[in-house]
Amino acid sequence: MTAWLRFFLVWALFATAAYADDSTPVAGKATRFVVLGDMPYTDAEYALLEQPHGAIAKAIRALNPPVLIHLGDFKRGRLSCNDDLFQDHYRQIAQLNPHKAVYTPGDNDWTDCDRFNTGTRHDELERLDYLRQLFFHQDRQHLTKDIPGLIRQRDLIENAQWNIGPVAFTTLHIPGTNNGRREILRSNIDDALNEADRRDQANTEWLQRRFDTAESAQAVVIAFQADMFDFDHEKPVCTAGNRTDCDGFRSLRDLIKHKAEQFKKPVLIIHGDTAAYCLHQPYPGIPNLWRLNAPGDYKYVDASLVAFDPENKDTPFSVTGLLDRKPAPAICDDNLLSLSRYAPLQTLKVLLS
Repeated sequence: MTAWLRFFLVWALFATAAYADDSTPVAGKATRFVVLGDMPYTDAEYALLEQPHGAIAKAIRALNPPVLIHLGDFKRGRLSCNDDLFQDHYRQIAQLNPHKAVYTPGDNDWTDCDRFNTGTRHDELERLDYLRQLFFHQDRQHLTKDIPGLIRQRDLIENAQWNIGPVAFTTLHIPGTNNGRREILRSNIDDALNEADRRDQANTEWLQRRFDTAESAQAVVIAFQADMFDFDHEKPVCTAGNRTDCDGFRSLRDLIKHKAEQFKKPVLIIHGDTAAYCLHQPYPGIPNLWRLNAPGDYKYVDASLVAFDPENKDTPFSVTGLLDRKPAPAICDDNLLSLSRYAPLQTLKVLLS
């Protein structure tokens, strides 16, 4: 064996060990996909997602996942919601995983576009209409063209369903800001609440359909933007007589719990909206229901590789960072000041500004 060959073998051994360090091993039969959301919020995060040299962009391109799910909030809340910015982020999302990218809207992307701190203020319903035209009706980059069997909901085009191997996926349009029921500042209030009621009804029907058609699936994944676990426990469910002073997530949260109990097989909720990056089981009484609060939102700047292993009965879902390759924390820490060492310095500067 030549000295050069010995050097190469030693180098390969250490490189493999370094790559596997702190990673969660996944069986060969696992179904893998990538999730990100609540970013880019800073110029540094924008650069991480930009082709061809951004670190996250390169990691996604190297992995070539069957689907990338963007959970919404492609900009921070203080940025103006102008057409040029929307078009640029549509382009960036499309280029991250060409023709295999599913996007579901977040509150920063439309409901919060009427805020006083966004520069030019917009009517939120007008921005929602533009968002739907750009990402779904026109969709000139064909975001989901190479995801086999993907369908969209007739009455809510942003909602999608598809299967990858044994896993049945669905997205639901559930934004933050109490599911679009709070701080309606420029739209007609009745029109905005009617839109919220319509989304709730459509989301309910779409979720029912997902479980009705997932009997042969080994797992269900439900993706949306809002953190429906961050709510006021004193608020009642929203009704026709109380459309604002209510928990805008309760009806859908209860439905997901009910469907998971009936399904009995693993169910994973994936959402963004808040800073607590974690993977855990939120309800001890429903052990097959898992929750991933995805990275982003300033605190943990990365994308997640999610894997479902049907042979792992105790922990069927595993989540690791694309950049740090570390497992997602099991404890949900909302403290923004406990920043990950992977968050760029620019993020801290924005938080303190």
